[in-house]
Amino acid sequence: MKWAKFFLFFLSLFYAVAAISTPLQTTPLSELVVYPQNSAPASVVAKNNSQISTEVSGVVQAIWVDVGDQVDKDQALLQLDVFNYRQQQRQLEATIEGIEARIALAEFQLQQSQRLGKSHNISEELLQQRQTNLQVLKAELNVQQAQWDQLQRSIDDGTVKAPFLGVIVERQVQLGEWVTPGTPLLRLLATEGQQVRADLHPQDAQHLHQGHELRFESGGKQYPLRLNTRLPMLHPQQRTQQARLSFTHETALVGASGRLEWRDPRPTLPATYLQRRKGELGIFVLRQGELVFLPLPNAQEGRAVRVEQLPLTTEVVLDRVLLQQSLEP
Repeated sequence: MKWAKFFLFFLSLFYAVAAISTPLQTTPLSELVVYPQNSAPASVVAKNNSQISTEVSGVVQAIWVDVGDQVDKDQALLQLDVFNYRQQQRQLEATIEGIEARIALAEFQLQQSQRLGKSHNISEELLQQRQTNLQVLKAELNVQQAQWDQLQRSIDDGTVKAPFLGVIVERQVQLGEWVTPGTPLLRLLATEGQQVRADLHPQDAQHLHQGHELRFESGGKQYPLRLNTRLPMLHPQQRTQQARLSFTHETALVGASGRLEWRDPRPTLPATYLQRRKGELGIFVLRQGELVFLPLPNAQEGRAVRVEQLPLTTEVVLDRVLLQQSLEP
């Protein structure tokens, strides 16, 4: 029995000396951290989804497009009957011609009066009266020309045109209907510039611009994205911050819902590498040959912790057996 006890004593002493003489196993922090995949609810919205109306009244005379038609910017979509506006414009043109004739006569009379005035053969009052008469006629002409321009604008507005490139998704009037200013005629959906809208937690939104592999996932398909902007405000009820992103290649359909996915740029240490000492969670590192315990204030039991405050070159001690033996007094 004594020999057995001596044998066990020398064997444990041998292993203790071997453990002390064996260097601690370390790994750079850069090889341990991961960059988690984050996601948030998102949907595709159109850059423009406009209800097309008119600024004039009239009967719908022609409709040149239907639901599903692709249209170019400034393409004519619908025509209103503008016969009344054209008639008013013709009447106004006659009035303008009469005023121009009166102006020509007034200019001639003024020139004659000015020549007579040089020889003092006309009173100053009459000369002033003819100058005033000419100015009044010119002012009246300006008013009539402004009315003519307004009528021309109404005639032009009778031809409803597409304000941007898009597709007709709704038709709300029929031939022969009477419409007034503001009456919905067609709905035009832009086919370019679709964006992804996502409502994020403020902390996620703050680092989204540093994120990698931004993409929109919907219906089992992924669409690469780039960040456009983060609105500088929080939703009053949800307390989230809205982000807008653009498609870099293929685009999803407007109205599609899914998730915005991105890889977090902040290095995160899995919970398996955390150790507890004196009630604190942290990691053991090797600094200048000495074993040092670094508490991680944000660490929680069983959860990964972000370690962006530590250099990725930090040497982390992993061998728990040698670590425990090295810490023994």
